[in-house]
Amino acid sequence: MGRWLGAGLTMAVMAYGGYAGWQELAPFGIEMPELDGNTATDPRTPIEVEGVGLGTRLSEVELRDESGKLLKGKLSDSEFKHDTPLAFGTRYTLKASVERPWLGQRETRQISFATVAIPKLDGPEQRALAPDASLALNFDRPVGQLETEGDLPFTIEPATNHRDFRLIARNYAQNKTYAVELRLKTATGVPVPPVHLQISTPPPLTAEISNHGQSNLGLAIPLRITFGELLANKDEVGKFVSVHTKDGKAIPGKWQWLNKHKLQFSPNGGWPASSAIEASLDPKGPKSVLGGVLEKPLVSHFTTGADKKILVYLDTQRALAIENGQVVKTFAVSTGKPNTPTVTGSFYIYARFPTKTMRSRAKPGEKGHYVVEDVPYAQYFYEDYAFHGAWWHNGFGHPASHGCVNMATRRNNKRWPNSSEDAGWLYQWAALGVPVSVMPHAPAQTQVAANETSAPTPAAKPAARSQ
Repeated sequence: MGRWLGAGLTMAVMAYGGYAGWQELAPFGIEMPELDGNTATDPRTPIEVEGVGLGTRLSEVELRDESGKLLKGKLSDSEFKHDTPLAFGTRYTLKASVERPWLGQRETRQISFATVAIPKLDGPEQRALAPDASLALNFDRPVGQLETEGDLPFTIEPATNHRDFRLIARNYAQNKTYAVELRLKTATGVPVPPVHLQISTPPPLTAEISNHGQSNLGLAIPLRITFGELLANKDEVGKFVSVHTKDGKAIPGKWQWLNKHKLQFSPNGGWPASSAIEASLDPKGPKSVLGGVLEKPLVSHFTTGADKKILVYLDTQRALAIENGQVVKTFAVSTGKPNTPTVTGSFYIYARFPTKTMRSRAKPGEKGHYVVEDVPYAQYFYEDYAFHGAWWHNGFGHPASHGCVNMATRRNNKRWPNSSEDAGWLYQWAALGVPVSVMPHAPAQTQVAANETSAPTPAAKPAARSQ
C-alpha cells in the first residue's frame, strides 16, 4: 500500500511542480546525536539515530570503539538505539546510512566523539596517614566532586585546580587499617566508578617516665622521659609536661634532650626536700614522626628524702656526708692514683648495688686489666666511678684506686676484719639522686662550715676506669 501511496503522491506533486520540486519539498536525511567531538560526553547517554523524511529507511548503522569493535544496538527501518552505557575515556565512531529508494536518494554521515575520562588517582591503594593525620590525593585531571565513605571520617580540602585534595582524618583509632571508598564526579558532573583505598593509621607512641613509685630520692636526680619513637614535635614536648608537688606547686626546671629518644628535666636548685612529686605528660601532646600519640597519660609519682649531699676532697682524701646543712659523718677515703685520677665535678648517685663485680675496660692480657668480684656497697655517681667498699687494702687517707672512691668495709674483709663499716654506713644513709661534689681542694679550715654546704661545681673531668 505504501508503494501505491508513494506513487500517488509522487504523481500529485509532479503535477504541481515536477520531480525536482518533490525532492525539494520532501525532507530527507539522518538525525544523529549532536556530538562535535571536542566535548567529552557522558557515557550513560543513549546513542540514537533516526532517518528523516517520508519513506526514509536506515540501511546501515555502525557504532565502533577505538579498537574497531562493533557495538550492538537495536536497529529498525526508521531508528537505531544503543542504550547500554559506553566505556569511560574512549573514542567512538558512529556511521549511519539512509536511503529512499523510490526517489533514488541515499546519504551517509559519520561522526566521532569521546566519553569523559575517569580521573586517575596517583599512587597505590595501600596508604598511610601523614603525621598531621592528613592524606594527600592527586588526580590526573580535575574532579568535580569528591566524597568519602567508610568508618574513617575525613574533612576534605580541595585545591583550586581540583586535581589535588587534602583529606584530614578525624576520630580514628591508632594502629588500624580502614577501608575507604572515594566517590567521584568528573568536572562535568558525571559520576564515575568509586576508588577503594586501604588507609592505615599510625601506631601509638610509647614512652616511659623515670622515678615512678620510688621514695626517699635524692634532690639531684633528674626526671627522664624515654620515647620509643622519634618525635615530630620534640622541641615542644616540655610544655606538655606538668611537674609539681602534691599540693600543686609548680617546680621550675630545665628540659634537655640527651639523645633522640631521651628527654631530661632537671629541677632548678634540686627537688624540694621531703616532698611528694608528680610529673604528668599530656597524651595528646607529643607526636611521633609517624603521627602516633600516647594512648593514655604518662604519670610519675615519687617522693624525696632529706636534703643530703656528699663532698669529696681529693687533697685531704676525705669524704663528708651532709644532711640539712650539717656534717653528719666524715670518712677517710682512697681516690684515684696519679695515673688513674678520680673525676672532678658535680654529680649525683645514679645507680646502687649492695654487691657488684667490677671489670676494667682493658681486655685480658692488656695493662690495667682487672676483674674484682663481690665489691660491696657500690654507688655510682659518674659513668664507672663509684663509692664502694675496698677489702683488698687498708690505706685509706691516701690515693690507691683506679678512679673510684674506696671506703673501709668489713664485708669480705679477712685481713682487716675490725675495719670500720664506712661503705655500708654511706650506702644505708644515701639514696639515688643524692648530690655528689668531687673537688681537688678542701676549703680553708676557717671556711669549712660555710663551704661544705655550698660546694663549688667545677666541670667534670673524666679519668681512667675506676675501681
